[in-house]
Order: sequence, then C-alpha cells, then structure tokens
Amino acid sequence: MGAGVEKEQGSLSQAGLTPPPGEAEAGWRVVVVRDESLRDRVDRAVMVSQRSATVARVPGFLAAMGDLAQREADVVIGPLDAITGLLASTGQALRELCPGGRLLLVGDETERGRAVEALGAGFDAVLIEPYDSNELAKAMSPEADAVDGVGDTDAPPAETTMKPTPLPQAIQPGGEELGDADLIDALLGAGPFLERLESMIASQSGLSGVTLSPDRAAVPEGQASAAIGYAGRELGVLHAPPPVDRAGLEPWAAWAARWLAMRQRIEQLRDLSLRDELTGAWNRRYFNRFLQRILERARSERQQVTLLVFDIDDFKRYNDRFGHSAGDDILREAARLMQSVVREHDVVARIGGDEFAVIFWDAEEPRRQGSRHPDDVMRAARRFQQAICAHRFPKLAEDAHGTLTISGGLASYPWDGQTPDELLHKADTMAMQSKQQGKNAITLGPGALRRCDPSQEDEPADGI
Repeated sequence: MGAGVEKEQGSLSQAGLTPPPGEAEAGWRVVVVRDESLRDRVDRAVMVSQRSATVARVPGFLAAMGDLAQREADVVIGPLDAITGLLASTGQALRELCPGGRLLLVGDETERGRAVEALGAGFDAVLIEPYDSNELAKAMSPEADAVDGVGDTDAPPAETTMKPTPLPQAIQPGGEELGDADLIDALLGAGPFLERLESMIASQSGLSGVTLSPDRAAVPEGQASAAIGYAGRELGVLHAPPPVDRAGLEPWAAWAARWLAMRQRIEQLRDLSLRDELTGAWNRRYFNRFLQRILERARSERQQVTLLVFDIDDFKRYNDRFGHSAGDDILREAARLMQSVVREHDVVARIGGDEFAVIFWDAEEPRRQGSRHPDDVMRAARRFQQAICAHRFPKLAEDAHGTLTISGGLASYPWDGQTPDELLHKADTMAMQSKQQGKNAITLGPGALRRCDPSQEDEPADGI
C-alpha cells in the first residue's frame, strides 16, 4: 500500500466544504495538473468517495493559478516534478487563490525529501507511490485525518505519516534563470511584471526575438504573431521575427494569457479593496496611504499639499425625511460633482458616513515658480459649493433645488501641519468652524468663504 506525507491541520468544515448532517455531499471541483493518468486516478477516487465532481485538467501549476483566478476549486492536485520553480512561492500563490481548498501533490520515493519541503510551503499532503483510490479519496476529502495520514495503517510509522516542522527557507534555484517565483513576486508588486513575463517566455521557449505588445498595431511588418486572449478578452499579442511562426507562438500566447488574466483579476480586487462601494471614490484606507506618501514627497521636493475636508450640511435630516435611497443618491452625486471640478490627479475620498476629503497636490516635479496651487484649490472648492447648491436631486421632491450645502475646512502643508494627523486635525477644526458660523462655508485660516453664487467664481481667494 502507499505511503503518505501529510501536514497537520484542522477541519475545513468551517470553510463551507463539509455539508451539514443529513444533507447530500456537495460536488467537488478538482483541478488536476498535467498528467492524464492522474486525471484517471482522480476520477476513480471520486467514485470511491461517492461524490459528484467536476474535474478540469491544466498543463501546469502556472495554468492552475490562472484557472483559480477565474473559478474556485475544492482540490488542486499535481505531480511534484511539475513544480519547476520555488515550492514556497508556488504554495503561497496557490493558497492565496484557493484559501479553503486542499492542495495535494503526488510523487515517488525518490522525492520524499522534496515532499517534506512542500509541506512547509503550504501544501496539505503529498502522496508517495504506490497509493490507491481509497487513499487518494481520503487525501482529497476536506475531513482528511491529519493524525493517521494517508497510507497503509499496517505499514511502519515512517512509511505512513511524516509531520515535519515547516522549513524556514525554500531552497534557492541556481543561476539567473527566471522562474514562476519571479512572476509571482512581480504580481505582488516586486518588479516589472510584463518585462519578466516576456523574458521568461524567451528563455523557456527558445524563440528568438519574441516580444509581448499591447495590441496588433505594435507588431512590425513581416513578424508572426499570436493573440493573447482569455475568456473573450484580448489582453495583448505575442510576436517574433522569422523563422518563428504563429504555430510556435500560440502555446506561449495561451500560457501568457492566464498570467495576464490573473494580474488583471488581482488589480481589480486590489482596486475594489481601496474604493468606496457606494460612491466609487477612494476609501479611508487609500486616503491614509496616499496622504502619508504624498507628504513624504512634498517634504523631499518642497511642494505644497492642501487637504479639504467637508460634509453635507444637515445630511441626517435629509436621510431621515426622504429615506436611505435619497441619502445614497446625495452621497454619490457629491462624490461625482467633486471629481468633476478637481484635477485628474487630485484624490477624492469618502472617509466617513457623509464626510469626504480631497487631497490637492502638484503633479509637476519640481514645483514651478509661480505655480497657482492655492488659487487652483480655492477655485475648485468654490465650483463645488456652487455645483452642490445648483444641483437638482429628484428624490428630494419639493426641496430638490437649492437646498443642499456643504461645510468644510482647508489645511495646507507645510504651514498647517507636518504630518497626516496634524493636517487632518487642522482641516477638521476649520470644518467645525464652518458649522459654527452657520454652515454653507469653507473655512481656511481666520476667514470663511460663504458663497453659493456663480458670479463670485473669479474673485480672489483668501490666502491659505
């Protein structure tokens, strides 16, 4: 019977993979890497387990990551020797994409040392040949017994279960050859992703002059090309000069497509994590990060940064009177109107219930003499006040026109604060003064702007 290597872990029932008592076993989705023979063994193991299952076969672990970026899976299984790069990076990437599933490997006795390393890299179990369908079914199950392991219980302990301490560091590959770890690092923000992807294709394919371009317009005349597409989306084009032909490029274009699709998905998820769901403005997390970063830049390059904090006057009254749907409309329109009057690079964020902040910063490096940063900020603030006053909100019925106002405060680096906390505190203090002075005001320094009149737009602003 077979010998298994398994890492200790708790039950996965809390991840939703174990059906409640009395309910039918749910079907699995299994991703099998590379081997058709392993696919057959998985099919037999599914029959033994008496579960329904959808089994997908992919050519390698990189393709498996691309698949997981699009669809969830309960089990990912493949041969140890299919991992050509670092086990640690592969295990980490698979676990991030498949947090609740079983990550399994299969190998032979000569790979036992690497099997132990794989457990330290995040894989759940490694089955060592020979193993049968019952053992494979047990390893695939979310209720796999971490104590007994996978294998023949009559075999000597060393042949059944090994529970190693996770390795402190993965073995580093020799030489300068790029591997999947380099691409994963680039996906996580450590390095130029497209350059590494192109270099990896060139080194592993042996194709001379292969280039990855954003579209066919960039392909030089006379070069062979293959479209890089995934799920109906065109992500780029792979091309190379003769003697390379399209047939030689297509497998690598398909491989690159999965990586590009995964990068696109990661970027979408990253963007969603930093956006306010209701208004589409940046959220408090992004606001905090950006303000810290832009103040560090302003300090080193002697530039100005101005922070505007504002909220909707009497928002709670409107929300209570007209309902949450009307309140949501007010917040969405407030964000949209502010985004329409600021410069493209300025940052509009929702930092509280009806509280917004705008970071005005200068994109030019270094700051040009005579730049009109304060004037630009005040013009934007005035235009926003006027836009809110003039905007019609259909859900406010008879109060739809001319009743909404905002109160805010302006604080500017370096005079009003040197740190994010100091600048935000000063802007909040100015906003509170606006409220105390009767609302519909933006306060800066000792004065208050109390305007909702388009004719005032070109008047000189009070100094910041």
